[in-house]
Amino acid sequence: MINFKLTVCIVLISLCAEAQQNLKNLLKNTNWIQEGYGRYLKIDDSTYTYYNTNQTECKKLVEGKFSGRFKVVSLNKDKLILNPGGIVNYHFKRIDSLPSTCRTVVKMPTSYEENFKVFWETFHDNYAFFRERNLNWKQVYKNYLPRVRKIRTEKEFADILLEIVKKIGDGHIRMEIPDSLKTKIVVKNPGMLRKKDNIIMDIQDRYLTNVQSYNDGVIKWGKIKNSKIGYVLIKDMNNFSDYISSVEQHHSTFTENYDRVRASKEALVQFDDECAGVDKIMEKVLNDIGQSDSMVIDLRFNGGGLETVALKLLSYFVNENKPVLSIKAKTPFGYTTQQEYILQKANKNYKGKVYLLLSAGTASAAEIFALGAHGYPNIITIGSSTAGIFSEILWKKLPNGWEFSLSNEIYTDPNGKTYEGIGLPVNYELNYPRNRTEFYNSFYVGGYFTDLALDKISGKVSR
Repeated sequence: MINFKLTVCIVLISLCAEAQQNLKNLLKNTNWIQEGYGRYLKIDDSTYTYYNTNQTECKKLVEGKFSGRFKVVSLNKDKLILNPGGIVNYHFKRIDSLPSTCRTVVKMPTSYEENFKVFWETFHDNYAFFRERNLNWKQVYKNYLPRVRKIRTEKEFADILLEIVKKIGDGHIRMEIPDSLKTKIVVKNPGMLRKKDNIIMDIQDRYLTNVQSYNDGVIKWGKIKNSKIGYVLIKDMNNFSDYISSVEQHHSTFTENYDRVRASKEALVQFDDECAGVDKIMEKVLNDIGQSDSMVIDLRFNGGGLETVALKLLSYFVNENKPVLSIKAKTPFGYTTQQEYILQKANKNYKGKVYLLLSAGTASAAEIFALGAHGYPNIITIGSSTAGIFSEILWKKLPNGWEFSLSNEIYTDPNGKTYEGIGLPVNYELNYPRNRTEFYNSFYVGGYFTDLALDKISGKVSR
């Protein structure tokens, strides 16, 4: 007697394997230019090489096993769409061959003026927020080029680039310059320099009960004392993978051990592991505190991480599938195709009222959580507007070898509004200081620790 189910499974596996082989054959020995981002992709048999470019050179960015780095979303003769593990798909156009600068060693310009021009042109082509940052980029060129032509040392050049970066005021712009060229900043009379871990521990001691945590405190949960209000603090949008035993999660070697396990895995597996870790721990969180009158989600001390983790976490606190944001990237000729992201609620989700705590320290992927939550009426935001840096970081390199990053992706809400630069506003404003040190110190007015947001939520302060 023929086992019909087994036969069907064998046929499906055979078809899947055949499709994968056909896909591999179609991609073999092909070259592609990415829409936006200033990058090229070369695919050999089962490996790839990803190239980063500027106006003068083409350099290998990363290479490895293709199936471990990209998922193929779609492919036809001239168009390829890949997903690198995040929420943004990358679009590529087929080309006959890579530019000569990718295939041969090119002598790089060494003058400060030539390096400055590459820096300026890279921002001109890829940076998406000159208008939001109130910056005339052409005027920057006119103002700084004469100064660049007069400098004589690397230190002077580094200072000028750092001055321009400060003028832009974007927390996702970074200049990787040698430590020997950095100017040491001496803080006069700093007073008490508190850290976020100090604030988090004081919140726990003063306000919470039955506190538990996971992966060295990346997420903590419990209930507010003398109430039926749940509390979840998410400190980062990374490090949710279930790599370390519960016994070792709070050991001093946690980070070292976690990073070692993660580094042994391919990039796509790392993304999958992060999301699987969220699913596992959120099941426990909701089992522990899901039966509550309302829930507090605290992102005030979360500087970002992976947007996939942020939106996976958010899926546990919404009760409807719907579009929550769109993304497009800046190119030298306009923008890439806009992509809409539809948030899918988790199978087991929290169904009550949610208070989302935000501050200027809520940045990057944590802001994407807040942006996604923006359209859900059961989620009420309290605190102050977020940092205003939503884009993924695009890394580039100067001819002299210095690396720098910029923001090239535009995240908007379903109505097309972007909050880059200004941050996402809150429903109830508590006027937190924008400066980090002042924000931390604001919890200790008169030397006594108090959290106005949690006081408000628990009814100690009237609205």
